[in-house]
Amino acid sequence: MKNEFSCLKQLKAPEITTAMLLGVFSDYSDVRGKISAISKKGFIKPIKQGVYLLSEDFSSRPYSKEILANLIYGPSYVSLESALADYGFIPERVAVTTSVSQGRGKSFSTAVGEFEYHHVKESIYSLGVQLKEVFDGAYCQYATPEKALLDFVYIRETKGDFKKAKDYFDYLLDSYRFDLQAIDSEVSLKKLQSFAEQYPFEHVQWFSQELTKRLIK
Repeated sequence: MKNEFSCLKQLKAPEITTAMLLGVFSDYSDVRGKISAISKKGFIKPIKQGVYLLSEDFSSRPYSKEILANLIYGPSYVSLESALADYGFIPERVAVTTSVSQGRGKSFSTAVGEFEYHHVKESIYSLGVQLKEVFDGAYCQYATPEKALLDFVYIRETKGDFKKAKDYFDYLLDSYRFDLQAIDSEVSLKKLQSFAEQYPFEHVQWFSQELTKRLIK
């Protein structure tokens, strides 16, 4: 491996951007030409315009799809099915990395998988978003357990023809096989209710109310 590329080790994290590479190669007159050269040599893998994965020869850890999701389209945070599966609230593992953004909904097909983004209003975007440590010292924007549940109900399911909160909640349980025991161990009902009040749709309130009833029995 040529010494001229050893500076890539400065990056350490495998999820990198053009801005990071411009900093590493700032002493070169043709920085973008250098980026093109290292891509052709396989030292970086293009994921999306401006986002790359650093070769294992230079990175200090495996890559994270959650961190990549934050970089591919943002500002955004991981939520919905990806977070629900991670918390153990739904039984299925999901192939698509799902996120929420203030921008319009988008999807990206990349060399490492599918990434999907859904829009929410600015007024509820920042509720319950936290920094999650994916690897030692490596973080991503991630929904809290409460926020992931509410985002899912808000985005994936309207109340349809249901007239009662109980019937709507039973439908969700049957459809998605929510693990109430796992939810009970991870979710703060106080936070859930506080967040739910900020969502401007009745079916989100129904979900919060019925979940609280089931868990406090």
